[in-house]
Amino acid sequence: MSTAAVGRDSKEEKDRPRRIRFFNVSLRNGVIASTPSYPEKQAFIGRLIHTLESSNPEFAWVQFLFVQRSLARDLTRLKNSLRAAKKEIEQPKVDLITGEESERRELGGDFYARAEARMKKIDDIVTKPTIALAIQGMWVCDQKSRGLKDLPFDHCSDEHDSLAVFEYRDPRMLLELVDRRMVFDLSRYLQGFTRSRLEPPSFIVTPTELQSFVHLPAGEVIKSLHSFESGTSMRNYDQGTTDKERPKGGGGAPVPSRLVRLVAVPEMAAALEDKSVQPFEHLASTNLRTFELIFCRGKTDIVLSAVTLQETGQYVGLLSSVYGDLKLEEAAVRPAFLQRLPRIVVSRCDKGDDRRSNSCPGHIYSQNGKSLTFG
Repeated sequence: MSTAAVGRDSKEEKDRPRRIRFFNVSLRNGVIASTPSYPEKQAFIGRLIHTLESSNPEFAWVQFLFVQRSLARDLTRLKNSLRAAKKEIEQPKVDLITGEESERRELGGDFYARAEARMKKIDDIVTKPTIALAIQGMWVCDQKSRGLKDLPFDHCSDEHDSLAVFEYRDPRMLLELVDRRMVFDLSRYLQGFTRSRLEPPSFIVTPTELQSFVHLPAGEVIKSLHSFESGTSMRNYDQGTTDKERPKGGGGAPVPSRLVRLVAVPEMAAALEDKSVQPFEHLASTNLRTFELIFCRGKTDIVLSAVTLQETGQYVGLLSSVYGDLKLEEAAVRPAFLQRLPRIVVSRCDKGDDRRSNSCPGHIYSQNGKSLTFG
């Protein structure tokens, strides 16, 4: 997509061709029982920021939206559906003319081969708190950039599926980003898995997998990051050195707004021990929370939000119980870069649940009225 109105003050910059891409990160093969995670603990966000710095897009916005959901009933139904489908495949096929029995070809298929393992996976998930996680964002770059393909999401997997980045052109996505909206009802995707599999726009994780995506940068990679302001970690001062002195994560912290930005990111040269991040078992709430990276002009902001001021205080309090006192300031609902975007006009079309559909045409209009199409 060429845009003449996204960008900076000089005429050359305004006229430089750019692409605006919206994206969603979800399960590559739609195996809804999968709970993918990054293999290295507390490393993913650092890798993601490193990729943003290396790709250096004009603007990037990555949102992690998560909410605790009770999915035990739907998962049990899925298990029963898998068992029934597996049993049906095992029944011999009868020729209507000769009456001869033969094995069904599905016996050699992937679905049958993996059905037992998927049922065992469901048995494991239903014993834990379940969380709906959505990853979505926006990417503005020049036409030759391939940075979106370099994002490390494809390294997040389990034995059943992996994550993939899905790009699409529907500009209504910008409204979802600004409003922090996600699909948290996964029941229709669970119910339809054995019939007509749909790609879910969000996916299931447990508290263990959520920690792969919601944490502050730590470890060796932080030494190479330069797009945010680092601060001295206050863990030892705020929390002491013993578990008895460590404050509980349930208490709220004073916050200036329900949407806050980290002024400085505590510098941690090594990943924290498992016992130090135990409060992260309670990262998710029954109300929506977000963890966001906003990259613009070589700078990365980490933004946190919840649905109410009290919820944000509890969220920040939990993070502070792990990282020590966090320096925060109020964040704008809309990143400053969006104010430089041309006016977005979305054509009327039938509403649909498939957020990757490109059936609804969208246009960007520059100040001179020239229509620019997403692509």
